[in-house]
This record gives sequence, C-alpha cells and structure tokens, in this order.
Amino acid sequence: MQNLSGGIDIGSENHHVIIMNEEGVVVFDHKVRHTFEEFYAAIKKFKEIEEFSEGRISFAIEGKHGYGAPFDRILLEHGFRLYNIDNLKLKRFRDIFGADWKNDQRDSKMLAKLLKLKDSLDTEDEEAFIEIEKPSIVSEKLKLLSRHQQTLIDEKVSQQNRLEKKLLEICPGILEIGNMDSKKFLRILVKYPDFSEYKNLKLRSLEKIEMIGKTYAGTIHPRLVKIEYVKELSDVYRIIIYSIAKNILDIKEQIDALDKMLDEIGQEVSAVKRITSIPGVGVKLSSRLIGEIDNIDKFKTERQLAVYCGITCVENSSGKVEKAKLSYKSNKICKVTMVAMAGCSIRNIPESGIYYAKKRAEGKSHNHALRCLARQIVKVIFKMLKEDRDYVIKDKIKKAA
Repeated sequence: MQNLSGGIDIGSENHHVIIMNEEGVVVFDHKVRHTFEEFYAAIKKFKEIEEFSEGRISFAIEGKHGYGAPFDRILLEHGFRLYNIDNLKLKRFRDIFGADWKNDQRDSKMLAKLLKLKDSLDTEDEEAFIEIEKPSIVSEKLKLLSRHQQTLIDEKVSQQNRLEKKLLEICPGILEIGNMDSKKFLRILVKYPDFSEYKNLKLRSLEKIEMIGKTYAGTIHPRLVKIEYVKELSDVYRIIIYSIAKNILDIKEQIDALDKMLDEIGQEVSAVKRITSIPGVGVKLSSRLIGEIDNIDKFKTERQLAVYCGITCVENSSGKVEKAKLSYKSNKICKVTMVAMAGCSIRNIPESGIYYAKKRAEGKSHNHALRCLARQIVKVIFKMLKEDRDYVIKDKIKKAA
C-alpha cells in the first residue's frame, strides 16, 4: 500500500491542503473553505485519491487546535491519520530550502514534505511527529472546560492588577481594608466606588452588603469613614473602579461555576477518581490533568509523560560537555497542574514534605524543588493509571506486608 503525505496549513477562513505521493508528485493542491459543506467535499475527494492510488493518506498540521477544529475531528472520524508539527520545527525545515518567502501553499507543501521523512526522523526513544488521536468525549469536555477556566483565571489576574493600580492612584489606604481576591472587598467597591461617600457611610448600610456581616463591618467601618483620597478625580475613578471590580466578581463566579462542572464530569471518569486518591489532590486538578493527557496508553514510558508535562529536563550535550535543559515544548496546563499537585502533596504526604525539604537543603529554589517533586509524582501517577489502581499510602503497604 502506498503512503501518501498531506500537509494542511490552517487558516481562519481557508485551509490549504496539499497531498503528495511517494515519488513526491502533488496529487491534490486546493484550498478548503472553513465550512462543513467543503469539509465533507474534501473528505470525499481524499477517499477517491486513496482508492485510485491504492494508498493511505496521512496529514501533518501545524498545531492541533484553534482554527483547525472541527476539520481535524472530521478527518479523524473518517480514518485519516493526523500528526502535529510545531511551528518552530516547520520554520527550521522551511529555512533549509533557502527561500525567504512564505505563503499558505508553500507551508502546506513543506508540511507534506516533512511528513514524508517521518520514518527517518522518528527514533525508538523520541518521536518527531506527535500523532493526534481522537479523544474520548468526556476527556474533551474536561479539556475544553479546564482551558476556558484557565483563560478566565488569567483574565482575573490581569483585571486584579489593573484594579490595584487604579486604587493606588486614587486611594492607597483602601488596600489596607482588603485585597483584590477578596469577594467582600470587591463587593464594597462595587456598592461604593465613590470614595466621597465614605465620610457619611453608615455602619448599617455597610452590614447590608452581601457577605460583609456585622463583625467585618464593625472592624472596617472606622477606617473607611476616615479614608483619604484624591477628591478632584473621584467622580472619574468611580466609573473605572466600579467597572473593573464588577468584572472581577463576574469572572470569579464563572470560575466557580466551571469548578462545579469539572467536579460533576470528573466524578464520572475512572482515571480522575484514581488520581484523587492521592492525599490533597482534588477533582479539579485531577480533571484538568486527565483532560489534557486523555489516555495514558499513548505514553510508552513515564519519561514521555514527564516530558509532555514539562517537568523534566532533556539532554542538551555536545562533545565532552554533558548538560540538560528544560523542555519548553510541553503542555503548559499539565505543567501548572503537576506543580500544583506537588504543592498539595507537601501538606498532605509526609514523604513529599521530606523530599521537598531535601531538595531545598541542596540549594534548589522553591520552584525548582516543586518541579523535582512533581517529577516523582508523575512516576506515581503513570504507574497508578497503567495498573488502574488507587494511590497506596506507605503505612498501608507496611501493614499489608
């Protein structure tokens, strides 16, 4: 059977597709508009090419999300193999040909040519091409929700920084009342964004704000009525402070709602339940991790999983110099999740706390020590998921022995 290599340059309106046979002859070179009608028309044409050539088409795409969906999903559903090639790898391959120009047709042709070299570039220890597999519906839901939640978290942090800056400009003393992550403090700012009202603010009015209560109101009221601010600009800052504080509260509510959804979906997944058996690791972190890695069987070794999660070093040696470097082409959400799990395990698993302290004693920074611990946790999670079993506490192992 002949192996045909395809390259797809992804775009927002059109995807340029080129297919080459084993001799390097282009047998398909067209743009596919981003519509379901053209997707299925292209699929029909691809099947005809396979039948005529008595071969099988594999496609290389630059990135596997973004504007590539749902075309990538449809290709997988119809039995085509897809490989993800990162843009840096494609750029370096393109530079080999010595041309400065770049367009969609050339990029799709470069992708197809690069895919033709797959068997030569892949090794037993490392795969140059990452095959895209169709994830389970549950895993895909977890991934979509967790990534959207991370986007909201990033937006919340950005808005909090902006609000803090504005408060420092108009009324620095207000930051002694609360912080940007406090819902109580944010509700006060939403209710009373104009600092000129604070002088005559009644304790009873403060108590009526949601979540404040008599105790908290009694504590902060004496300071609020004496607060100092830039009077000439209070009318303008009132609008800005209300807008930002309200946005932060809305985002926090959306994040909380997504937490509940992740919990509900995650509780239906066996792999999520396995990971939550690790002391201190909840459904949220487990769901986020499983949403990203999907099926553990696609990782042959725990090192492959560690590289994918970005919490291990890869060899970077030359001649007599032997050294390593961090892998930057990793799943960032997995990396953040694993480091968060490491932080949780320090507080809940004595052995983790001892290991962390050991790394700190060796002179490693807090973040470096957490990554070292996360690397050990990857080994545990890999074994748990491969063997489909829960985490076993060391004391229980001793008792069983």
